[in-house]
Amino acid sequence: MNRIDFFEDLGFGEYESKILSSLVKLGIASAKEVSLDSGVPQNKLYGVFEEFEKKGLLAKIPSDVKKYQLINLKSFIDSKLKERENRLKELRVTSKKIEEAPVEENFNFSLIKGQKAVMSKLAESNEKVEKEILGVQRNWKIWGEGLRAMESAVRRGVVVKQIGVINDETLKRANEWKKTGVKIRKYNDKFGQFPLRFSIFDRKYARITIGKPEIPNPEDYLTIWTDSKPLINMLLNQFNEMWKECENF
Repeated sequence: MNRIDFFEDLGFGEYESKILSSLVKLGIASAKEVSLDSGVPQNKLYGVFEEFEKKGLLAKIPSDVKKYQLINLKSFIDSKLKERENRLKELRVTSKKIEEAPVEENFNFSLIKGQKAVMSKLAESNEKVEKEILGVQRNWKIWGEGLRAMESAVRRGVVVKQIGVINDETLKRANEWKKTGVKIRKYNDKFGQFPLRFSIFDRKYARITIGKPEIPNPEDYLTIWTDSKPLINMLLNQFNEMWKECENF
């Protein structure tokens, strides 16, 4: 990160950040020298200089040509960083309260669009599961957050069973999931050429994802997320039947 970006991240405007960067570089300089170095028009400098003086950041150096020098910069930056740290702590406290707040479920279904969105939702759900994750997939998509969440679930004692297509294309990815401790069985195409992608979490929630080949673009994938007991039971029965008919991997 360069100096200009740093000052902008502290909350200074574009001109202010450029001027500060130049004064750090030049040490003591006239308005003309700062303007030439920073690219800020000279007629814009004086208003900024006045604001810096009010904040105790700038001192005038007596000479034939008026010059300027930064003062108290370190303590000013330290105070700004402290403000940011305190603000971050407040945000974390608020975030924790939001996560712990009870949520009233007024619906049984929600719709999630896009592959990335559902991948994040799956990883988040896997972290909260207490007993069991059951799932059917096609491509064994690999992403770090998902692997870590699944591995953590297995370490907690969660039983994880997955059925999926195992072929030359998917073999390596399936092995990565197996390393996390997942029990895997090879999809039997007696159930159709393309398996329905779904997951069941503690028999409380389920998801059904519609993607390739039905929906070619991953950004348009659609996932139904539900706590509907009849649908969960139907998916559970389907999974158990498939598990019996599929080979161990």
